[in-house]
Amino acid sequence: MEELSYWIVETWVKTVATGEFHYKQILNGTVKPDSFGKLRRIMFDLCKAGICEPIGRRDGYYRLISEMPEPVDWQGINPTKDFPIVLPFGLRDYVWIDPGTTIGVTGAKDSGKTLFLMLTVVLNMNNKKIKVVFISNLEEGVNQLKRRFDAMGVPSPAPFVVLQAIDNFHDFITEPDTLYVIDYIDVPESGEFYMIGPAMAKIQVKLKYSSVAVIGLQKKRGSDFAYGGEGTAKKTTLYLAMDNRKLKIVSGKVPVDPSNLPTNMQWTFKYNSTGSDFTNIERYYGEEPGF
Repeated sequence: MEELSYWIVETWVKTVATGEFHYKQILNGTVKPDSFGKLRRIMFDLCKAGICEPIGRRDGYYRLISEMPEPVDWQGINPTKDFPIVLPFGLRDYVWIDPGTTIGVTGAKDSGKTLFLMLTVVLNMNNKKIKVVFISNLEEGVNQLKRRFDAMGVPSPAPFVVLQAIDNFHDFITEPDTLYVIDYIDVPESGEFYMIGPAMAKIQVKLKYSSVAVIGLQKKRGSDFAYGGEGTAKKTTLYLAMDNRKLKIVSGKVPVDPSNLPTNMQWTFKYNSTGSDFTNIERYYGEEPGF
């Protein structure tokens, strides 16, 4: 854990804390008792700065003071208009995607997560209704990125933008009517998994009710949820898990057909010879396949 500081505590209070919290819960309870005095002094300074306030009836409890939000033009929204995104596996047959929402794609190493994300870019690159931006950490290098997109038949010049970034992805969410595909939010070097959920929440806020972000996330094999736990699914409209050549809808909040709920639907798949597409895609109706 990093040395306790005003900035670290302020970041936790602003991005993780919900409702009332005790100072011993700060940084998910990782602050050692011999630092509680310093922590209480930091909390005093945060209260003095108007960031949070103590709950008078119980010692040691605080709450974040909310900033005044911009009024929401909810009457100007067309609730029958979805975001015109195409997804692999024919997932749009089952899930409705509203503008201003996020899609989480979790996967263990070599599970097909990056292929899913790159195919999403390719499936939407010629859509005249939206722009497409691919934000990647280029973990495999730019040469491998070119080889993979070339194998998918991407023309030159490519009808989408590629940006390189490793964190603070919300800084690059700037355009309306845009599909942002992010590969991927990595586990922080500090191991503070609880910061992944807030990072996704910051991305959603920047979408401004008109764009959509498809976000890649790392997970352990055999788990439904990314590092960071169920909180990483909280803000998503669709949450997928990939593992063992299988894909599962962990959560699909808005079904196309209310009588055919997408949550827990599963598919098996294989890869083509170049690793540039999914093949032999079939619905899976057996027991949960190792997620």
